[in-house]
Amino acid sequence: MSGRHGREAYYIAGEGMRCLDKDGKLRHWIATSLEESSEFRFSRFVPGLVGEANSDELLSQLAVAMLQKKGATDATMPAGYTYLGQFVDHDMTLDPGELDLATTGVLPLQSLRSPSLDLDSLYGKGPDASPEFYQPDGVKLLTGRPLPIPGVNPTAATDGYDLPRRGNAADGRRGTAREAKIPDIRNDENLAVAQVHAAFIRFHNKVVDELVAASVPSRVLFERARETVTKHYQWMLRQDYLPRICIAEVIDDIYASGRRVFETNPYSPYATMPVEFSGAAFRLGHSQIRTGYQWNKIFNSKPGALDSGHLFRLFRFSGTSGTLAPTPHAPGSEQDLADLEAAANTLPALPSNWVADMLRLFDFSRFVADDPRFVPPADDFNHAMKIDSGVVDPLSLLPIGSFGATEAPLLKKRNLAFRNLVRGRMLGLPSGQQMVKALQQLGVHLEVLNKDQLFDGKGGVKITSDDVPDRAELAKNTPLWFYVLREAEFHKNRLGHGGARIVGETFHRAMQASRYSIVNDPAFKPTLGPGASQGRFHMEDLLHYAFDGKPDLLNPHQ
Repeated sequence: MSGRHGREAYYIAGEGMRCLDKDGKLRHWIATSLEESSEFRFSRFVPGLVGEANSDELLSQLAVAMLQKKGATDATMPAGYTYLGQFVDHDMTLDPGELDLATTGVLPLQSLRSPSLDLDSLYGKGPDASPEFYQPDGVKLLTGRPLPIPGVNPTAATDGYDLPRRGNAADGRRGTAREAKIPDIRNDENLAVAQVHAAFIRFHNKVVDELVAASVPSRVLFERARETVTKHYQWMLRQDYLPRICIAEVIDDIYASGRRVFETNPYSPYATMPVEFSGAAFRLGHSQIRTGYQWNKIFNSKPGALDSGHLFRLFRFSGTSGTLAPTPHAPGSEQDLADLEAAANTLPALPSNWVADMLRLFDFSRFVADDPRFVPPADDFNHAMKIDSGVVDPLSLLPIGSFGATEAPLLKKRNLAFRNLVRGRMLGLPSGQQMVKALQQLGVHLEVLNKDQLFDGKGGVKITSDDVPDRAELAKNTPLWFYVLREAEFHKNRLGHGGARIVGETFHRAMQASRYSIVNDPAFKPTLGPGASQGRFHMEDLLHYAFDGKPDLLNPHQ
């Protein structure tokens, strides 16, 4: 993908470049040698399967209909997994705009522009080539310190609760003093994903401390730490994250028997990313987003709280989409957006009263016997919205910083659902029906949704003839993103056989292509965290380990 952050140009291996012009029309051209050598590599999940374009009318109407969501939360899905998914997505798509061909070299560049799950969004090119992200020892990652706010627990203003920021060292290249000093600034486009990234920095640094205590030689210390962190991260994705978003039988089959469809040759060193994954199936997280969050004991929906943890506040208290500074305007209001995009009032770091309470975002109930403070009151916990065909209304009016624009576009371009659907058309994604037929022909068990299922769903948004007058086009040529979400409704709000196949095989391939890989090291077992003796390393184990097993560090507002 070309362009920074909210890019619109994609290099698809074997096809060339595809992008949208300023007028919204598709442009397709043969890639130059420079584009081939430097662009991130996309592909087709099923080679040659290109879809028929939907009409502008259908995409606009469907986008509006999908924003009718008033649905329920998923009582089995902590809301933190929504933003863990965003963190993972950025890990798989390192921005080639950050790579320098002259210093990186062709072969390392070929690896860096391939999808992998090796945390390059955390590590960059490593301490030798990316020293700006590391502490003076060249092993630990930089940490950030929030701005202390009077009356707030001083623990929340200590190292590790914010991302490192450029501050007075801002170089003007593309940033400001508040810009996060991390390899991929997309991880500061909202406060939730930024806090997940900060937790991974803390995780890495804790691993380094333990390796030093175990007398690991300094010459191998960084690589040993990265290998340990990466394999535990992949284990968590396989054993915890993927089963939460996909039906288990598909994931179990892929990891037991290998990939059936996508890049089945295990000896090919450089993976590609299927556009069906990035442009449709892995956009499931957009349906999980809540309008607001019980963010911490200061910002929530309780009487007397200073302000709600509204979604637009999570944009505001980030360095990429927001200003890190408070505002008197109602979240999501016209005045709020105008103030946000003018960026006239800014702060250089996160205020300490906006540090997340991780106990409200991830489920630590298994540790309550150790300390009752691991579990907040039931109505303080955040569950994600169900994976279904709807998205919440605030996503109809995204701040421009959240998708990398520098000036206000047409209103419909701010609509997340519309952006997803138009991007899918630009990429030539197959329809849901085409994908099902192709997978069936390759021996994958799944059934096509009938028109009543497509229109009425099962707990998601209903698509009436008032919403989409030409429902015949929708029934015959359903955009893949909508189809995958609709399919999930019939599988207890987990990606079904089609969506789970695309996501599961892409994850498996990205792990296999990583420098450190649990797929290539089947003997690996977790050694860190409180669940290691049972072979368990879930996200709450990672956080428990990173925050020293202390609930008052996971929630510094106690």
